[in-house]
Amino acid sequence: MFYFLFALISIYAVFTLGFAFTSFRESCIRAGWTGMVLFLLLALVLGIYSWAKVAGHLSGPIALSFQVIIGAALVLFTALIFLPLGRNPQALKGTEGMARGKAEKFNQKDTAFSIAHVGGYGPEAARNRWALQSQDPFGGLFWTLVMGLRYQVDGKVKPNQQQGYSPEEITKRIKEKAKYLGADLVGVTLRKDDFTYSEAFSYEESKLEVGPAVTNPVDLEHKYVVVLGKEMNYSVIRAALNEKDNASLGEIGKSYNEVAQIACALAGYIRQMGHPARAHHLRNDQIMHVPHAVDAGLGEQGRFSYLLSARYGPRVRLAAVTTDLGLLEDKPVDIGVQDFCENCRLCETNCPCDALAADKKGIRGYERWHQDQDRCFNFWVSGANTFACTLCINICPWNKPRSFVHKVSFFAVTRSVVARRALYWISILCYGKKIRWQRRPLPREVALPPETASWAKKDQPEIAGRPT
Repeated sequence: MFYFLFALISIYAVFTLGFAFTSFRESCIRAGWTGMVLFLLLALVLGIYSWAKVAGHLSGPIALSFQVIIGAALVLFTALIFLPLGRNPQALKGTEGMARGKAEKFNQKDTAFSIAHVGGYGPEAARNRWALQSQDPFGGLFWTLVMGLRYQVDGKVKPNQQQGYSPEEITKRIKEKAKYLGADLVGVTLRKDDFTYSEAFSYEESKLEVGPAVTNPVDLEHKYVVVLGKEMNYSVIRAALNEKDNASLGEIGKSYNEVAQIACALAGYIRQMGHPARAHHLRNDQIMHVPHAVDAGLGEQGRFSYLLSARYGPRVRLAAVTTDLGLLEDKPVDIGVQDFCENCRLCETNCPCDALAADKKGIRGYERWHQDQDRCFNFWVSGANTFACTLCINICPWNKPRSFVHKVSFFAVTRSVVARRALYWISILCYGKKIRWQRRPLPREVALPPETASWAKKDQPEIAGRPT
């Protein structure tokens, strides 16, 4: 019994030491030192246990019984964190499992970015929005590049269709091409009318900062959606709001730009095969990405409305391609997000503008947690370091790079409710319950980046009051 128990405790000790070193590499100092303390405690236990063995204190029936009890408890706990416990059958239905009542279509003009574009949050928020673009040197550049990709979403279809492939073969090929183009996640699902906008917002026709918002009816008949995900850099996102160099806006823009390029290129590839295809990205989309990503098996929708994937957690930006090319659908997944978010609530308690709800409610026919986009956006433009704040992503226990120790942890979390409870309390112990940050005041005068300034003023000279 001694050698078995010694080996089992040693595995936990080595894993804890690996966690400590990994945390230091990730600049998570508190987690690193906590891991080191736990490792030293386990090492001390192993030392005392070895001494007791050598001294002959483990041969009696009481000592043997104590070892058996400790060993059985550790084996049971180890088994429980990896066994499939607390599964959620509704998650395997995807958005169908979230349906409650009659579904309602949604007009894209009512999204936060569309409202902000036409000055719906007031002139001060509109001016601050543009001024804040220049806080990060990449801030204006990448968002302008994404805007340029508005005109690359569709095109002519090659008249001669490629033939002779099965749905399995062509689905495999499309996924391989998506990965070749740079996608970190890719899945296929049927397009849902409930998650297709009733009308699409027109940046060209809507007057910047003064309105009115102009929309065009969406007439999208494509059957399939290829959903694409791009990982955001962990270190950059984690530094948002608590380091002087706030590069999160540039990182978000970079990820949106990259996934938009992937979507446009993949749609063009499918059209070259002789099938209609349209890309959908941040600045020109006709569908909602998160619910389609849920149905495509890329993850589940979390408390703060974003997709939580098993591999990257919430650090993912999405785009998509719709097409009539005959593909095979992927299935929704149960990775424990609903159960975890129900009990965690760290994003809700850390949200600086109280934009996240405590309880789920019915929203346009589907039950989920609500994100108040008006509160969220108006906080973004309230300070020099708050644009693209990402606090909800930062505090999320799923927001970890998938090094070995994190891979093992999240493999367990996706399977077992016991592991999910353990991860929550480990996160509290090692990373804390609150992110400490302080808002920096807005600069009095900030010039727009040249790329943003040239686009913002194009053909709209009558608008005054924008920073120059």
